[in-house]
Amino acid sequence: MKINLSTKNVSKLAITPQLQNAIKLLQFTAVEINQEIQNIFESNPLIEKEDLCEEFEENNCIDHYAHYDKDFTSNIKSTVSTSEIIERTSSEEDTLQKHLMWQINLLNISENDKSLAESIIDYINDDGYLIKDIFEVFDDLYKNTETTVDELIAVQHLLQNLDPIGTCTKNIQESLLVQIQNTEGKSIIINKACTVVSEFFQEFTENKTKIIKDNLNISDKEITLIQKIIKKQNARPGNIILNKKNYNYVIPDIKVSKINSEWVIKSNKLISPEIKINEKYINIDEKNMSEVDKKYIKENLQEAKLFIKNINYRNDTLLRLAKCVFQKQLDFFDNGIEKLNPMNLKEVAKDMDVHESTVSRLSNGKYIETPYGVFELKFFFSSSIKNDYGKDYSSKSIKEKIKKIISHENKKKPLSDNQIKNMLFEDGIELARRTVSKYRESLNFESSSDRKNK
Repeated sequence: MKINLSTKNVSKLAITPQLQNAIKLLQFTAVEINQEIQNIFESNPLIEKEDLCEEFEENNCIDHYAHYDKDFTSNIKSTVSTSEIIERTSSEEDTLQKHLMWQINLLNISENDKSLAESIIDYINDDGYLIKDIFEVFDDLYKNTETTVDELIAVQHLLQNLDPIGTCTKNIQESLLVQIQNTEGKSIIINKACTVVSEFFQEFTENKTKIIKDNLNISDKEITLIQKIIKKQNARPGNIILNKKNYNYVIPDIKVSKINSEWVIKSNKLISPEIKINEKYINIDEKNMSEVDKKYIKENLQEAKLFIKNINYRNDTLLRLAKCVFQKQLDFFDNGIEKLNPMNLKEVAKDMDVHESTVSRLSNGKYIETPYGVFELKFFFSSSIKNDYGKDYSSKSIKEKIKKIISHENKKKPLSDNQIKNMLFEDGIELARRTVSKYRESLNFESSSDRKNK
C-alpha cells in the first residue's frame, strides 16, 4: 500500500449567531416581524421608532400615530368591509404536503419522479415523518411495477433535503441526521455529530457521554459542541410550516399599486416601521458611569445595531424579491391571473444573486397586495407547460383559464373535459384530457355529469 500526503484548501461558511438571527428574521411572517420589533422596542432602551410624518398627510392623525400602536391590527380603522377583504385575499391554508409539492413542481425533474414524490408525501404526518417505512410504501404502491425501490428511495432523499429539511424520514434519528448533514460549519465536528446520531443515538438520548467519548475518542469540548449541534435541530420539522399558518388574517408585507399610470412597489411600513438608535445613548458621556452601566450600554448598543442591520437586510431583500417578481410577472399585474408567467426559484435567485433557499424562505408566508387581491409571494412561482409553438404557459394561468371556461358554461349542458381540452387547444394550449381533469379537480370542480345533476 502506497501512502501519499496532500494538502487541500476548503472554504466553509460558519453559521455565527449573528447570521442565524438574520436567517430567522428572513423566515418571519408580517405578524411575527412586527411582534419581534415590539419586543426589542420594549426591552432595549437604545432603540426607538422613527417618526414617519413625512409619509402622511398633515391632518391624517389616525395614520400618523398608527405606526406607534402596539396592536396595529385592531386599532386601524378601515373603509373596506370584512367580506371584501376575504374576497380579495387569494390565499389558501398551506400544509406541509402542499409546501413540499410546490417545491417539487418547480424542480426540473421527470413527471415520473414528481409522481413518486407525491406518493411519498401522501405518507407523511404533520410532524414530517413517514407513517410507513419506505419499503412498505414501495410494497403498497409499486410492487410488480416497472418502478424500482432504488428510484423511490432516490426521490425520498430529494424530498428530505427540501424546505423544511428533514421531512419524509422514518423517525427522529434519521431526520436529525439529514438536518446535521445540511448544517454548515467545521466539517470534522459535523462528521462526528453525524456519527453520534447514526451509531450512538440511544446512548446520546440517555446522556451516556462517556461511552460515546470512549468509542469515538473525542474530548469533552468536542462532545459539548456535538450536543449543541444536535440540540439545535428540529425534532418535528413539519411543524415549521404548520406554525406559520396559525393566523386567521393576512397582512401584506408589500403593496403594489398603479398611481398616475405608473406602477409603485413599496413596503408596508405599518408592519416593519423604521427604527433607529436613540442618539442620546450614542453620544452619552461615560466618565461618570459605573462599569456595570457601561457594560449595559455597550451590550444593548451592540444588540440594537445588529437587530437594525438584520431587519434592514430582511426588508431590503424582501422588497428586491417583490420587484423581481413584478418584472417577471408584469403581464399578471397588467391583465390578471390568466397572464401569469411560469417562474421558478432558480431563475429568481440568479437574478437576485442569492441562494435558492433565501428565495424560498422569503416567499413562504409573505404576502403582496395587488389590484387583483392579496397573494402569497410563492403563488407567483409555478411550473411551465410548453405549447406546439414553443411558448411557455404557467400551470396556474391554465387553471385560471379552465376556471373561467367552467364558470361561463351553460349550466344545463356542462362542458366535458374533452371539450375544455379542445377550447384550450384553440387558444394554442395543447393538453392531454387527463391533465385537464387533474386541473379541474384541483380547482374543486366536479365532472360534467355531476355538475349537470346539481
